[in-house]
Amino acid sequence: MNETVQNKRYDSIDLLKVFLSIAIVCRHAELVSMAGRDQAFDYFNRMGMLFSDLMVPMFFILSGFLFFLNVPEKPGIRFFTEKWKRRVFSLVIPYVIANCVAFLCYWLAYRYYPSMMSGFLGENWKNPLFVFWTGPVNLSLWFIRDLIIAVLCAPLTWLLVRYTRFWGVLALGLVYYFLGMHPWYNFFFAIGAWAAMYGKDVKELCVKTGPWWLLLYICTYASALKFPELHRLVILPGFPLMIYAVTLFTEKTGIKAKPQWAAWCFFLYLYHYIPELVFKKVLVEQINPSTTWSLIFTLFAVSLLTLAFITGLYFALKKLLPRLTGVLVGGKL
Repeated sequence: MNETVQNKRYDSIDLLKVFLSIAIVCRHAELVSMAGRDQAFDYFNRMGMLFSDLMVPMFFILSGFLFFLNVPEKPGIRFFTEKWKRRVFSLVIPYVIANCVAFLCYWLAYRYYPSMMSGFLGENWKNPLFVFWTGPVNLSLWFIRDLIIAVLCAPLTWLLVRYTRFWGVLALGLVYYFLGMHPWYNFFFAIGAWAAMYGKDVKELCVKTGPWWLLLYICTYASALKFPELHRLVILPGFPLMIYAVTLFTEKTGIKAKPQWAAWCFFLYLYHYIPELVFKKVLVEQINPSTTWSLIFTLFAVSLLTLAFITGLYFALKKLLPRLTGVLVGGKL
């Protein structure tokens, strides 16, 4: 295994998580079926969706990379059981609590403000299986659900990468692209595993080849705008390009992510979805956007209000109930 990969701390990845978390909030602010949409806004929205489609695959790649970063040449079952035990506290418990909170919010809305529920979930929120798994009731947490599955399948991912190197990862990619079969996330998780186990210094490689990734990304992005079936390819040059961009940003500005930012990012991801639905519904009713610019304004207003509300809530909880907040964010404080 590459010693540089084993021992190096990736500050760019920490900062990238911050940008990705904010981008996901903006992605969920999209106005999918609002009245007054026109062709210009649809094009703007489509461009944003193509970019934001990088977000969740990026998180899977980073998760696979960090999971396998220090994997031994021949890991025993103990290596995986220790990882699984830690993921119970860092993933499973926060996932269950966040869905319980979402269920409580839907129940309160259904009982005291049913008009707020119109257009959201129908009666599915009452189904326990939907609440915690097939939905889940906090729809944005499907990523955590699928990441839990990917983590449970980590020994299979290790076997695939260990004995097929990049060819097995490529096979998963072909299945994902041509068949669209689940679990497609294992492809991106496996990319991260391969980078940790056999890749050279990922950051250095991305920085050296950054301009070429930018050119490839522009070409792929432009092609996907015209041919939507190509949008799945955008992630391939998008990952190294984002590492390059964040590294460049860090070097030029001197800004580096602090360790405690990870807790805020995770809290933002876990709890932004329902407040964002409320802000979206209220603002659309009040503004009644009917032009391209009013729709764009509403989209960004929803994003900013959500970021401000969740950030305020996080720091209030951290100050008043630090131990509870630590549980909510999986011990990342």
